[in-house]
Amino acid sequence: MHEPSLPGADRRSPSDPSGLQRRLTSILQASPAPTVCVAGSHGAGGDLMVAGTALLALVRVRVAALQRAGMRRDDILASDAVGIGRVIDALTTVMGNFVYWPYSDHRRISEGPLVSDSGAPLVWRPNPLVGVKLSPSLPHEPPAALPMRLSVRLHEAMASAGPLVRALADAHPDAPPFAINAQTIGRLGTTMRRRLGIKRQSLRYCAAPSESAAGILLDILPAIAARQVMVVPNEPEPSSITIVRAIGRYTPDFMTLTLAQATALVDTPTDDHTTKAMRQMHLLIADTCPIPLALRERLGALVGRLDIAYILTESGDAYLL
Repeated sequence: MHEPSLPGADRRSPSDPSGLQRRLTSILQASPAPTVCVAGSHGAGGDLMVAGTALLALVRVRVAALQRAGMRRDDILASDAVGIGRVIDALTTVMGNFVYWPYSDHRRISEGPLVSDSGAPLVWRPNPLVGVKLSPSLPHEPPAALPMRLSVRLHEAMASAGPLVRALADAHPDAPPFAINAQTIGRLGTTMRRRLGIKRQSLRYCAAPSESAAGILLDILPAIAARQVMVVPNEPEPSSITIVRAIGRYTPDFMTLTLAQATALVDTPTDDHTTKAMRQMHLLIADTCPIPLALRERLGALVGRLDIAYILTESGDAYLL
């Protein structure tokens, strides 16, 4: 799965040494059709459709607003956003040279001793409305939250990942997040499309938990690199019932689940329509631990294609079987 260089990154620059910003920009600029569908965000069950070009514009506004708030290159954006906000923040960190850290509990940000070096990255919890004009009478965007010092544990995890860290992902609830660099993010999108046979403009339901390694490594950012259309739930970790309903409603071509989600899915009742949709779906189970053979066999009988990926926390990468 590992490749010597990042495909398509032939025009690198000091500000974009991995070439990932250029690639994502070109992908979004070439996507006038819907790129993201936010499930049930318009009233009673309605969806919000966002084209790639519109998404790129929102990301650029967000980057500029965070920079005005004081965020520096390699600072950490600790984001609890869901839906379209999750996608915007994930892309913002790439375009703005920040680090994306999805989280649900802000107390984890400053656990343990903190780094006293004033030149070390800072952790920001910005207002989700930063970069948005609330109304003509309130032309000024709301202030971002004050940044926090980086914890020593997080600093060490980022240092082990080398340069160009662009995301932090949780391996286990009681462990510090591990770091993912830009080359890995860019390579996974291309590798997945080739190795897993992902077709452009195919539909992906982004069910993997937003804080998980699977949610970052094998869901949001690689999906954009593979030019898929994403259906993004308005919750950080969809339940098995939510996932089953989404399969029946959207009939996704592709979905990534963690081991816990896949285990719950096989025990969740489905109707005939959803069962038929699952038999046409390509499912990837991705986790940090082995996937039991019994579960593989049960899922293999339910879905059209089943693949397995292992998350390598020590290197911030993933391995496709």
